[in-house]
Amino acid sequence: MAREEGPPPFDEFDARLERLRGRADAPAKKAGPVESRTPWGSGIQVGIELVAGLAGGLLLGWALDSWLGTAPWLLVAGFVLGAAAGVRNAWRWMQRFERRMREGSNERS
Repeated sequence: MAREEGPPPFDEFDARLERLRGRADAPAKKAGPVESRTPWGSGIQVGIELVAGLAGGLLLGWALDSWLGTAPWLLVAGFVLGAAAGVRNAWRWMQRFERRMREGSNERS
């Protein structure tokens, strides 16, 4: 009969995971400053945040309208909520970007 082997203990798994995380963090620290990113990338990211929020709200409103038969009220509500969520996400992304830019300029000084 073949010997049954159980799964490895969690301690081994945790140690391997920590080693792998250490390897994954090392290249991230070597990456250049935030300024090495192109301005197009930042603009595209903000646009994606806006469009994704709006599309999500429209899709959810349309689906609920179809299901509940309340057209067009939930579609309009989804548009408004999706637009608000998109603007909020874009604003938060720009705040994080600005904070990283300030931290990058402080490191050079």
